[in-house]
Amino acid sequence: MQKTSDKILHAALTLMQDKGFQAVSIKEIAQQADVSEMTVFRHFKTKMGVFESAVEKFSYIPYFEEIFSNQIVWDLEKDLTLIAKSYFDSMNKNRAIFLIAIQERSDFPELNHVIVKNTMQLKNLIIAYFTSMQEKNQMKETNAEAQAIIFLTTLYGYFSSTSLWKDHFLHEWEESFLTNTIQLFCEALKK
Repeated sequence: MQKTSDKILHAALTLMQDKGFQAVSIKEIAQQADVSEMTVFRHFKTKMGVFESAVEKFSYIPYFEEIFSNQIVWDLEKDLTLIAKSYFDSMNKNRAIFLIAIQERSDFPELNHVIVKNTMQLKNLIIAYFTSMQEKNQMKETNAEAQAIIFLTTLYGYFSSTSLWKDHFLHEWEESFLTNTIQLFCEALKK
């Protein structure tokens, strides 16, 4: 049986993705989740609280911390492929959160601030990886932060573009995009 808070989060994300953050009311979220408005307020206090809880619950940071701690093999091509595929898997699972933040970015910049926190944490994990690869003499000496930003921006750019298109584009091109992107990074960064 689904927990009440999970029902509320699912209902809110579905409604917000369809209608936008601003257009959805607590009353609609409660109706969609089949709970009272008071239950929504008791669990999350505000509509922004619902969104922030969804971002926290579905954060990809614990997932990536585990990958960087236990799955990295210190081979640039294999590791970047793992990171990129994991990024796309995570972003695809959380597409609703991303689309809500994009739709409402001008009216509710605080939505983006919630998302940026996760992105900064992932960027720092990649910087640490690139720095370690340089220390292990497995990668050219370069600005690790700049390379992490370029890598993340490339992945994010592809994901955001294809998220706004029809789903079949994402699956049709993703493997080719990943292969070519990783190949370019490895050619540029390997010693």
